[in-house]
Amino acid sequence: MTQPGPRSGWSWRWPKPIWSVVAAAVLSGPALAQTALLSQPPNRVDAHLSDAKLQSSLVSPVPTGACAAENFVLSAKTIIAEIRIWGIYFPGGIAPATDNFTVIVRSDTAGLPGAALSSQRNVPATRQVTGERVDGITEHAYTLMLDSAHWAPGVYWVEICNDTTGSAASFYWEFGVADPLRGVPGAAFVLTAPPGNGWLALDAGSDRQDLAIEITARPVATAVPTLSALGIAIVSGILAVGGTFLARSRCAA
Repeated sequence: MTQPGPRSGWSWRWPKPIWSVVAAAVLSGPALAQTALLSQPPNRVDAHLSDAKLQSSLVSPVPTGACAAENFVLSAKTIIAEIRIWGIYFPGGIAPATDNFTVIVRSDTAGLPGAALSSQRNVPATRQVTGERVDGITEHAYTLMLDSAHWAPGVYWVEICNDTTGSAASFYWEFGVADPLRGVPGAAFVLTAPPGNGWLALDAGSDRQDLAIEITARPVATAVPTLSALGIAIVSGILAVGGTFLARSRCAA
């Protein structure tokens, strides 16, 4: 700030360093980067039916579909951004023209899927041939884009079921390698046609099996003052002070 002369009135000038501070405050904000919540790569050995299409089965007296689910844990309030899974079409390995995935997030009940908490049908999805094979059958990778929803910390199950009605082959969700850091041992399946069988654990002998899945999530911003809000407050204050001195300057002139 310079001192006023006989006719100059007030003049106002902030030291240059303050503007860099203000700019940083205004432009800064919380970075909500997407993170890998669960990472279970495919084992490329076996897969389990997860298709709502009605078909004959040795475990049901009537034609039925079967849907599979994998469990996961949230340690903080989270928005699930997308899910990636791997699978095959059996028999024959021929993919249908389109897939029709349903994704249901369920609560955990004694280590098995419980009540449905959200359901999304005909989920937008992309399908890509990976170049790998599962017992000689072409492997595909799928990316499923989910509607935004906030999930509180806890244990959940995600049921992912295709519907290939009209296609000769059915969708099989590939087994995966359990995430040693964030995974929960075990997966489950259920028959879709009455009388059904309730949810059952997917076992291989005495060992629980896991499905191939990657869940990408982003954290939910908490309602606390941010640098951006602080920057706006600083600028507002500067403008108010500047306006006061400008008014005084004009009066003095």
